[in-house]
Amino acid sequence: MSMEQIAVSNDYESVADAVDALADSSELIVAFASSDGDLVDQHFGSAEAFFVYSITAETADLVTQKDFGYEKKDGNEDKLKPKLAWLAGSDIVYCGSVGGSASRQLIALGITPMKVTGGPDVEELIENIQKELKGTPEFWLANILKKKQGQSESRFDEMDDEGWDG
Repeated sequence: MSMEQIAVSNDYESVADAVDALADSSELIVAFASSDGDLVDQHFGSAEAFFVYSITAETADLVTQKDFGYEKKDGNEDKLKPKLAWLAGSDIVYCGSVGGSASRQLIALGITPMKVTGGPDVEELIENIQKELKGTPEFWLANILKKKQGQSESRFDEMDDEGWDG
């Protein structure tokens, strides 16, 4: 597995802004709720930081990260808004746990929430995703990939309809 630590800008308004700089729309954009970038050890709503990778079957590059600081696990829905807004453009977000309201809001944004326990290693999770991409992906991942493929194809159809002539 090739995991590159490229120069990462933290100045993006959202993951979508960071991803716009990428050339390949087929890459999976995966966020990890992590205090240090090594382990998925954060509850979604109170996550102190997210680390976002662009993942293909062969590569995994850190695209951006954002620190949100410490927040209590108090059920306050307002603290979700900045995280949801910033994560827009991600395909998947891994977290130690995620509430029902946050899950619904993530899904509405087209982001698949993945709850993992035991503080798994980010690198191991990336390796597992890459194994799936090289083989036959599980149903949930195959659906994400199919949706991404449809988006990239329809985007070019829309450009053609608008009279773009690359």
